[in-house]
Amino acid sequence: MVQSGAHWCNHLPPLPAMSDRIRLTISVEPEVHAIFSKMAEASGMSLGKCMGDWLADTAEGAQFVAMKMEEARKAPKTVMREFQAMARGLVEEVDAQVDKIRKSALTGDGEARFPRHGGGRQSALPPSSNTGGKVPQENPRSKGGKGS
Repeated sequence: MVQSGAHWCNHLPPLPAMSDRIRLTISVEPEVHAIFSKMAEASGMSLGKCMGDWLADTAEGAQFVAMKMEEARKAPKTVMREFQAMARGLVEEVDAQVDKIRKSALTGDGEARFPRHGGGRQSALPPSSNTGGKVPQENPRSKGGKGS
């Protein structure tokens, strides 16, 4: 006896439900496409999944912006003052972190950890460039020529 196709399918497990993800068609600038293409290739996933995951990871920020935009339609001055206060708070936090870094660069007696080139006063910051160990001397001797 030959079984029909419909009868044979009844013995298979049900198909998985469609993904909860929604497919979209979007336009992006070529530069954006290139960036996400590189990211997708590096991570071994499709371009659509890469972009979708990126958007999912940043959704909380987008939700905040959307909420503030809705609030700004009703009370633009209030939202502007909130953003100005947030900006001032960020500046204060950055200043506090810079001060903390400066203080951590000092030893307990207030002396800086990093000596200045030439042996003079010490600095709270390391030298800005690598001289390869060659430190300029304070009183270099002239070699030949008209001298003193």
